[in-house]
Amino acid sequence: MSIDPKIQEAIEAAVAEAGQPEGLARKLVRWFEAIATGNEDINDTQSANRHLELLYEEAQSASLDKVLEELLTESPSEGEPV
Repeated sequence: MSIDPKIQEAIEAAVAEAGQPEGLARKLVRWFEAIATGNEDINDTQSANRHLELLYEEAQSASLDKVLEELLTESPSEGEPV
C-alpha cells in the first residue's frame, strides 16, 4: 500500500514553500511509503533516527546554501559601508 497522492502532493508543496530542495520531499515520501508498506517500523528508534538525520542534513545544507547565496548576491545599499 502506498501513501495517498494528496499526502505526497502536500509534502512536495510544503517542502517547496519552505524553499527546500526536491530531494527532501522525495526522501520524506519514500520514508512514508516504506512505513505504509510495512518495510519500515515507525516504532524502530534506530531506523527513525537514521531517517531523521538524513532529512535534517538535507534540510540544513539547503538552508545554509540558500543563505550563503543570498549573502553573496546582495549588494550593499547606497551609503552602507562595503
